[in-house]
Amino acid sequence: MIFQPKTRPTDPIREEAMAWHVRQEAADLSPADEMALAAWLDHSPEHRAVYAEVDEFWAAAGDLAGHPLYAQTREQAAAAVARTRLTRRALAASFAAALLGVGGTAFYVQTAPQPLATQAFQTAVGQRATVTLPDGSQVTLNTDTVVRTTADEDRRLVYLDKGQAFFKVARDSRHPFVVTAAGRTVTALGTAFDVRVDQGELKVVLVEGKVRVESAAPARSAKSAASVTDPPPMATDMSAGSQLVAVDDTDWRLTATNTDRETSWLKGQLVFDDEALGDIVAEMNRYSNRKITLADGGLAAHRLSGNFTPGDVHGFARMLRAGGVASLREHPSGEIEIVAEH
Repeated sequence: MIFQPKTRPTDPIREEAMAWHVRQEAADLSPADEMALAAWLDHSPEHRAVYAEVDEFWAAAGDLAGHPLYAQTREQAAAAVARTRLTRRALAASFAAALLGVGGTAFYVQTAPQPLATQAFQTAVGQRATVTLPDGSQVTLNTDTVVRTTADEDRRLVYLDKGQAFFKVARDSRHPFVVTAAGRTVTALGTAFDVRVDQGELKVVLVEGKVRVESAAPARSAKSAASVTDPPPMATDMSAGSQLVAVDDTDWRLTATNTDRETSWLKGQLVFDDEALGDIVAEMNRYSNRKITLADGGLAAHRLSGNFTPGDVHGFARMLRAGGVASLREHPSGEIEIVAEH
């Protein structure tokens, strides 16, 4: 990244975005202010896009700190406080205006992002792979996963056709990073999140940053009107440490979650905390062509905690036997049948 002074005409939206961001960084927002900021962001997509650009600028400001023009601007803002006894709110706006070049010089991040190419990536059952996209973003594909990217001038378009992938997105406020999965979109600018598709259900775990998840509007011809029975498109903004499960477009559940546990597969582990054995077996089976079955339906409800290695279904089954939970039957086909201890 190269930081270079540029002149720029007055931009009221950018001024407001910077003023809000300065105050937010300084923890100078009351609950009412937080609501006002949320309303300002929701006012238009342009507001959100400009605020994200300011956020990108701010994240890179550490590299600007030593620039003489940056230091000069900061000193001028401080001098204004001394002369006029501005409040912190006014100082934020004054400093933002100075930085953004209202009648002077502004700083912007000059980057040369590379557009995504049209290509596809795939992993087999039990395989994990990480690829670096042309823009610098990294995608880690979990077992039995297909990810595609499509060339586009305005956005970075990614499609999760099946499976699960973890995205660490390179910052580029001018080209949103959009992941389409199970008929919904997850839009980010610079963040890290996990997306999983399972029989039409979408699961998003946000590790850092912010993303917006939206459902697609009902498809209809140009002549047809919207039906009163059509559900409105769903949309929600996620913050770090949250998880969204979208069963369909009327059932979205947003909750706090343990992101380390949810992304443990990245480190070659599966972590379960008091979960039903039936769910654990289903998860273990994702990573191996050698499957586990439950001979006794009552076993499925048995609760279990532990750390297991993806793909090691035989080791997992032996652990169940050693713990007195069940006994094993191994079939010539390779299938492992779990039988309740009596």
